[in-house]
Amino acid sequence: MKLKIALATFLVLFLVSSCATFKPLPVKKRSVSGVFNANFKGYTFNGFFSISSGNLRLDVVNSFGFSIYGIYVQGQKVFIKDYQTGKVYYHLKANGMDLDEYKSIIEFVAHNFFVLCKSRNPNVVILECKKIQGSLLPVDIVLKRNNERLRIKLKNVKVVNEP
Repeated sequence: MKLKIALATFLVLFLVSSCATFKPLPVKKRSVSGVFNANFKGYTFNGFFSISSGNLRLDVVNSFGFSIYGIYVQGQKVFIKDYQTGKVYYHLKANGMDLDEYKSIIEFVAHNFFVLCKSRNPNVVILECKKIQGSLLPVDIVLKRNNERLRIKLKNVKVVNEP
């Protein structure tokens, strides 16, 4: 009798535990990459970009196609990395351009890239959005600060969904 009670208890516990497994919800990580060209105060520069989980990397290339510096957003940090010297600069000044006033806007774009087409920010103007691989993404963006504008056009945009 005791064996039957123990077996029945084991079966009940086994059935309950198999039905009540607490698995984490599947989280999809999306990353976007492609090519950009930007215009700031008459300066035009081109490069490659990637955005993933609020992190951003903009690699500016020279006329030969080599990356000369990169603008990074990692967490709450926004900085420039000079690839020729390997130095990291937390003031966004490179090649005669001063983007220091754009730090908070660049960080906002990096953290909210996938919802920019649906959200509003007085410093970010979305000129064009496209549906790319099931995601509505901005492809023509203007960042405003005082009387200055930084326009970024994204091309060859690819979205990767990771499980």
